[in-house]
Amino acid sequence: MKTIFAQSRRNWALYVASAALMLSLLALMRSNTATAYAAPANPDPWKSERQYPPLVFNSKAWLDCSISSTANGRQTMSTMSGQGFTFDAAMLPIQKSKLQLVGQTGMMYKFDSFPTTAVKAHFNGIGDGTITEMKSEVEVAVSRFQQPGGAGTAIHFTATDITTDSAYVEFTGVFVRTSDSKHFPFRVLFGRVEDGSGTVVPMDKAPDTRIMSKAVVLGSPRLPVAVTTALYEAEDDVAKLKTP
Repeated sequence: MKTIFAQSRRNWALYVASAALMLSLLALMRSNTATAYAAPANPDPWKSERQYPPLVFNSKAWLDCSISSTANGRQTMSTMSGQGFTFDAAMLPIQKSKLQLVGQTGMMYKFDSFPTTAVKAHFNGIGDGTITEMKSEVEVAVSRFQQPGGAGTAIHFTATDITTDSAYVEFTGVFVRTSDSKHFPFRVLFGRVEDGSGTVVPMDKAPDTRIMSKAVVLGSPRLPVAVTTALYEAEDDVAKLKTP
């Protein structure tokens, strides 16, 4: 009798365990099914800004940039005419850079840089605001330069030394207008440089090395650089027109 009772208890325990396992499997299957068919949450947060082509602005501006690989630097953009940015940004030390001597007289340098914090800015025609995201990409090639101290010392050049159309300066980021918190993703591109000068200090004597520091002015208040800015703006009240 005891044996039969013990066997019944084991069977009952096995039944309860099996039922619990089945319920767990069903719950898991329902959860996975719901997840698979759930609509993705906000898959494209910039869709409204990109609903229509970007605004494209032309302006005249000049840029003053002093930055190094060991300390914070400064980058100032001043728009003299047209629609464009004016800002003064503290910049983080350069992490990624390249400086390369080309042939007997030429030189190329490039680097990426980023502000230390959000940047107060003004955009002519848009208003005051804050740049909340930003990356600077710079690549400059010169056909000649001066290096009076010899290899590994400061390299000097002027705007006339810059190879034609070989000063590439691009800013990419997001500008948030103060008056209504509207977001404007943007890209800024500098054109041909007719005035300015620069000093670049290499990390060492090698012909292919990195940048220790640089201080470059592109353009001037007298001869600013042509700048193109593409800027996206969300438009919520564009009328949907009926086909006649």
